Amino acid sequence: MKQAEQQINRFLVEVFNDVLHLEEASLADGPCKNLSVSELHVLETVQCSGENPSMSELAARLRITASTLTVAVKTLEQKGYLVRQRCQDDKRKVAVRLTEKADVALAHHAEFHRNLIQDVSHELSPSQMEDLARALSILHDFFTGL
Repeated sequence: MKQAEQQINRFLVEVFNDVLHLEEASLADGPCKNLSVSELHVLETVQCSGENPSMSELAARLRITASTLTVAVKTLEQKGYLVRQRCQDDKRKVAVRLTEKADVALAHHAEFHRNLIQDVSHELSPSQMEDLARALSILHDFFTGL
């Protein structure tokens, strides 16, 4: 592996871990201390999936099995963040909706992301921010294409 490739590999691993640790710390300091980062990401996916997404839609978006999602949703329901309900038009489908408690957690997490990006933008020039956005877009396209 070339030196630049090794450096990129190290950065990807370290940045992923750094952001994960920052998210964990933000959750620990926030109003919803009983949430894990992965649970929060399930809530974000529900939020981004429109009104009352089905379990199968969520599993596909999260790229996890239906049974893995069922365990996560059951836990989030017990904690008061989600509500499951049978679809009226197709009783085989189960839809999921956020609770007010989830809205609080998601608002706190959105603020975390706004602050993180704001802090990064203070370290970079506008053209560097544009370059970073383009590079991250290419990375995102690559990883979603796998």
